[in-house]
Amino acid sequence: MQWGLQELTSLEVLTVDFIRCEEVDSFPEEGLMPTTLISLSIYDLLNMKSMEGKELRHLSSLARLSIMGCPELQCLPDEGLPTSLCYLRIEGCPLLKQRCQRDQGEDWPKISHIPNIWIDGNRCHQ
Repeated sequence: MQWGLQELTSLEVLTVDFIRCEEVDSFPEEGLMPTTLISLSIYDLLNMKSMEGKELRHLSSLARLSIMGCPELQCLPDEGLPTSLCYLRIEGCPLLKQRCQRDQGEDWPKISHIPNIWIDGNRCHQ
């Protein structure tokens, strides 16, 4: 996926919709995203099983992350998510939903620092 996005040094908002794309099982690739991103939305990666935490962690300005329609996504990256996140939305990701349950899910410690978390339309109050 040589999109050249990392060269777009003013890019702040990116929405990626992978409708009918079944080849991708991990996202984003290392070096793909510009560090200037403030908002990233990922839609319909039907076969995505993992997210590249190392790549996400270098997005030091990322404030909003939406992950929707990724039914095979098994967990959030071991490296965690950027500490700059203030909004996380997860929709249509049943495996991830289980892992992100407040105080009980295995991935809760990875997201508990985020003030606004929405999972399948419900706000996870902190």
